[in-house]
Amino acid sequence: MLTRQDILLINAALQFWAEEMEPEDTQMLKLYAGDPTADQIWSPETIQRLRRQLDSARLKYAVTNASGTELQTTELFSTPQAAEQAKTEATAQVGTLLLPDITEQA
Repeated sequence: MLTRQDILLINAALQFWAEEMEPEDTQMLKLYAGDPTADQIWSPETIQRLRRQLDSARLKYAVTNASGTELQTTELFSTPQAAEQAKTEATAQVGTLLLPDITEQA
């Protein structure tokens, strides 16, 4: 489950990648992604767009069944703790939803 602190770390890593690495080097991506088939080219603009989306995303938390295939409740929670308290089964999971900033959609 992702938290706001996790998003901050991901953003910092993306910024480091854009500034210190060669974002368009597919060999570097394969190495760091741990995926020998990764061949995506990331432009600095793409990285900055992703960083903005992550920065402005609203995080909500949902409770699912153990396999993560069904919601246990239709309510979305503002904190992981509130979602944990809403679990009705010990095997339930809490998942993170990244919702776009409403103002960016207008």
